[in-house]
Amino acid sequence: MKNTLIYITLLLGGLLLGYLFFGGNPDPQTLEEHISETHTNEDGEIVYTCSMHPQIRENEPGNCPICGMELIPAGDSESGAVENEYTLTMTNAAVKLAEIQTTPVRFGNAVHTFTLPGKVVENQNNVSSVTAHFPGRIRDLYVDYEGTFVKEGQKLASVYSPQLIAAQQELLETVKYKEQNPRLYEAARQKLRLWEFPEHTIDDIEKSGQIMTELDFYSPVSGYVSEVAISREEHVMEGGLMYRVVNLSSVWVDFEVFESNVANIEEGDNVQFSVEALPGQQFESEVIYVDPFLNDDSRSVTIRTQIENPRSMLKPGMLARANIQSNVSDAKALLVPRSAVMWTGKRSIVYVQVHGSDTPTFEAREVEIGQRAGEYYVVESGLKEGDLVVTNGTFKIDSAAQLNDKLSMMNREPGTGANRSAHDHGSMESGVDMNMDVSMDQTEMDHAQHQNMESMDGDTTDESNHQHSTHLDILIESYLQIKTALTKDDLKQAQVHLQSFAKEVKNSSEMNDHNEHEEKHTTHHEAMMNAVSEAEKASDIKDLRAAFKKISIELITAVQNQGYEGNLYKQYCPMYKGGSTWISDSKEIKNPFYGQQMHSCGETVEEL
Repeated sequence: MKNTLIYITLLLGGLLLGYLFFGGNPDPQTLEEHISETHTNEDGEIVYTCSMHPQIRENEPGNCPICGMELIPAGDSESGAVENEYTLTMTNAAVKLAEIQTTPVRFGNAVHTFTLPGKVVENQNNVSSVTAHFPGRIRDLYVDYEGTFVKEGQKLASVYSPQLIAAQQELLETVKYKEQNPRLYEAARQKLRLWEFPEHTIDDIEKSGQIMTELDFYSPVSGYVSEVAISREEHVMEGGLMYRVVNLSSVWVDFEVFESNVANIEEGDNVQFSVEALPGQQFESEVIYVDPFLNDDSRSVTIRTQIENPRSMLKPGMLARANIQSNVSDAKALLVPRSAVMWTGKRSIVYVQVHGSDTPTFEAREVEIGQRAGEYYVVESGLKEGDLVVTNGTFKIDSAAQLNDKLSMMNREPGTGANRSAHDHGSMESGVDMNMDVSMDQTEMDHAQHQNMESMDGDTTDESNHQHSTHLDILIESYLQIKTALTKDDLKQAQVHLQSFAKEVKNSSEMNDHNEHEEKHTTHHEAMMNAVSEAEKASDIKDLRAAFKKISIELITAVQNQGYEGNLYKQYCPMYKGGSTWISDSKEIKNPFYGQQMHSCGETVEEL
């Protein structure tokens, strides 16, 4: 009985506590509270939104009218993060779909590594010219073709000369009085020595007492004969070149450094290079000379390395490729991956993942970038060590930020709505296909929307914020078509595509209205305009190719400065006008400067 009372008391106590904790509010939940928790509308229907464009609200499932992504229930996109004009929140599903990846900012050695084309050349310090010290006639040649290896003191040719006969007579006369006048005797012998006749030849003349009508002359050095400038029975004048001899025990390798990398090269830098003729072998040397002048045609500077060549494996004329490592700074620097930086002139944007949010949130930061260090840039300000920056999917986040009127590469005034007119949902219904392919890149969609808006009557869209990437896409497309036509020696087709290229260069506001980064682009734009004008005036394919070289130089600069989301390659031909570069969308070499004549001449030197 006692135990039964204890159980009843405990049960009543438990009921009382349950009422106090969970039954204190007898009022039923309101519809507004239910909506705030479940994100349904007033009719109890689920609201669907886009994980990339949360301003989209629909009452039924489907695809986003902006990007074509599948809509999800609005409740699935809540993150609990506080958003502002600088942050963009996405769902985990959206991050996975956009293939977004992050990399931490770190301190490290700022070392810039890049590839340079080059060529093995003669060491000019080891080149000797065998010249005539007196006028005469060549009677016989003992070395009569180039490439022959000769040793110091080896006979090269025989010569007849009246001056040589007179010098022998002087010697024989002084021999008679060498005891009485030794200085005169020694002067006669010295004259023949200065004409580079060896002592045994002079001794033979003195011992025989006879004048030799022909005398042999000898090589003053050992090496390979690179030039034979005389022939049998040919008359030579004093100072005339007869042979050129090169000692290949050491050689130079000259490399072309493009203008964008000149600041990273100095004497003493380590150089590792290979040559096509000796695959698999690596050679190492250091820079001994940097040309103080820039080549106007190739926009490059020549650097020189010297290497010992005891077995003559390296032969002048061989093509080489070097990997240069250069310290950007002596101390360790804060480094950010190149793919994370969105260049917009003086102001650059980097997206940083915000710590502590339930779902991924990314903050747009304006940063100041220093020199390039390989696949990194030196950070001057705006980031700190450990920040997680977006290195893949950057353009997709930037496009979403721009559409949401947040700080982005092209949106300088977030929150004002100034950059949303071309992407507003209500203005697209009549001009953009709502069933776009989901996989379509955001930049491509921006371009498609922009073209549709241009075709609408009464359009008031501000085109001053037209993206650099769109402008560059048009230029690259036309440029590659010009290049293809030149590789096929098709002048007419090249001129047709040149018209599209020239129109974009001349009419695009991005090339004419520089605003924020005017200083950086004014010179580049003028050079591009001059090159295009020269190309338009070309009357034959030879002149067009010369102008195409200048266009290529400026377009490469534009791609390196602005960035390009795609696969492009900088290729180099050392033969055309002292070395020329061009852009290709394939690693396969198709030379636009020589066409079918030397279709595969060149090499890929850098991936842009």
